Amino acid sequence: MTVPDTKSMVLDLLRGAAPERADEISALWRRYRPEFEVVPDRAGITMNANKHRIQFDLKTLEVLWLIGFCGWKSIETYTPLILTAMLTQGVIDEVLVTDQDLGPFEQDYKHRIVIAHSFIDSDNSVFGEWPPDIPRPQSDRASLKDAQDQAAFDLTCMASAYVFLHEFRHVMFAQDGSAPSRRPEEELACDVWARGILTDKLAVYAKGHGHDYQRVLNKRAMGMALGSLILHTITPPHARWGTGEYPPIAERMDALIKGSNLPDNASFWMLAASILVGVMRQSHRPIDIAPQGAKALVAELIERMR
Repeated sequence: MTVPDTKSMVLDLLRGAAPERADEISALWRRYRPEFEVVPDRAGITMNANKHRIQFDLKTLEVLWLIGFCGWKSIETYTPLILTAMLTQGVIDEVLVTDQDLGPFEQDYKHRIVIAHSFIDSDNSVFGEWPPDIPRPQSDRASLKDAQDQAAFDLTCMASAYVFLHEFRHVMFAQDGSAPSRRPEEELACDVWARGILTDKLAVYAKGHGHDYQRVLNKRAMGMALGSLILHTITPPHARWGTGEYPPIAERMDALIKGSNLPDNASFWMLAASILVGVMRQSHRPIDIAPQGAKALVAELIERMR
């Protein structure tokens, strides 16, 4: 079925995530005119595109919201561990053994991700368990009274905008007949294009609105970090090493977060490192790394995922 206001909803999301490119986004939408097809909830993730439309179900939007908020909470779960390892020049796995406070936080974090996976596997999320410390999806940021929830809301909107921009690039490739010859290359190209829409013209936006460029870039990059967690979570384990349709997940995460030119002390790197430590812990993979800094840790963790 087609929901009448879906196009306005998605356009508002994209223009809100990258206001400096609102006119450009609107012009591209008028040129390519993709339809939005909301289908009944079904098992798996429904988010795909052809030359005429972008198709998704409402359950998938709930999953994006849930993963985004989970990713934000990786800060409270893993940042203290990372900081301790950095300050003591210790190996993360060894610090884990002695961290008496991590257990409950990590248990809660892993449980939220398990709930996200249960939503992905089900054909309907209406009757599923919802984490008590994460608000239900909503469009009114002001209704969220907690500052941390408001921050997660902003970044999750950016991450969701990335997902829709990625699909829109597929529409453009299909209509123009310009897609790369190999599907994995097209997927990476869509990732890079979406990231570019959200970050390439930030200097103009920051200057025009009297904002500090580094702070604005830091926030957008954080949205991309949540986008990388969304990619990892919705990709089936057997496909994370790459398939005939998709590149390895490490390459996609690399494209979204590793290449940021933010300084080493930017808070983005700590969020990205916390997310990646969480990914490694969920996979029961060793983290025998003595981090020299969050940025270097991000690069090393992505390499370990290849």
